[in-house]
Amino acid sequence: MTMVNSQAWDSLQPLWVMGSGQTDENQYIYNYGTKLMASYGNNGASMNAYVKGVARGLFKIQFKLGYTWGYSTFFMAEQSTVTMSSPNSGNYGSSGVNGLRFMNNNSNNVLFVDKNVNGTTSQILNTTGVNDTMISLWRDSSNVVKYKVGSSSTTTVGTFTDTFVFGATLQSPASVELIMAMNLAVTAS
Repeated sequence: MTMVNSQAWDSLQPLWVMGSGQTDENQYIYNYGTKLMASYGNNGASMNAYVKGVARGLFKIQFKLGYTWGYSTFFMAEQSTVTMSSPNSGNYGSSGVNGLRFMNNNSNNVLFVDKNVNGTTSQILNTTGVNDTMISLWRDSSNVVKYKVGSSSTTTVGTFTDTFVFGATLQSPASVELIMAMNLAVTAS
């Protein structure tokens, strides 16, 4: 894995960085860097990207998956499994580490959540797709990772101490909008 510099994987921020995909005249990043979107036809031009920073301990990230024809995919992967220049949602399922992936679209009207525990992947949610719905994902002081989709119940994913990065892959038309991303402290400093 190649690191651009020590600043590249710093504290979490709600910004898309290190995009890969098309090198063309189309726009893919909107809302001052918080929304990644491809709207260039079914299976058209698109882009993948990472959220700026890493989650080494407690974190909270909130996002909205697009509800369009293509899959809007958000993933959490162990930092050691990713290549900065090539965001790939498949990294969530790497062997020997832990991860999580959310996939949503309206053509199949589905929201999938898949988790990986030490290389064994399983689907933990298969439900109706969501539109304009906040998804919260966090790790608490006991290293327990949890998520909540809209007003649904909180789901416990597992106890993970990994250093995580977050990213998105899009199948046009699709989008992922970041609402919040931050590392948390147990107590105020």
